[in-house]
Amino acid sequence: MRNYSLSLFLVIPFILLFQWGTQVQLLTMVNSTFLLGLSSLLIGTCFYIGQTGFLDLFLEGFRKISNAVVPRSLSLERANQRLKEDVSLQSWKQNLFSYAKTVFLGLGSGMILFSIAGMYFVN
Repeated sequence: MRNYSLSLFLVIPFILLFQWGTQVQLLTMVNSTFLLGLSSLLIGTCFYIGQTGFLDLFLEGFRKISNAVVPRSLSLERANQRLKEDVSLQSWKQNLFSYAKTVFLGLGSGMILFSIAGMYFVN
């Protein structure tokens, strides 16, 4: 929650400083930040869906089809099994997904808020 709030409220001053420093028209900046905000929210949502495991069953079917078409060596299967059982690697990946999710959702929300507020100041 802290990372989300931090990225949400820090993105707006950075956008304002960028707009002031480059002298870009406000309407162009509002449109650009809206598009980037939607893209950032989409990336954050993908991280969230990946973290929940919603598509695991769907992707497992494709893995089975791939294993039937392209055979894998036994050593590669053992290495993959060891990586799946490595607790520290799994917790690192989970923390990375969680951090990326909160940052992208915070940045996207901040950009969308900036674009909505900026529309009130467009001539």
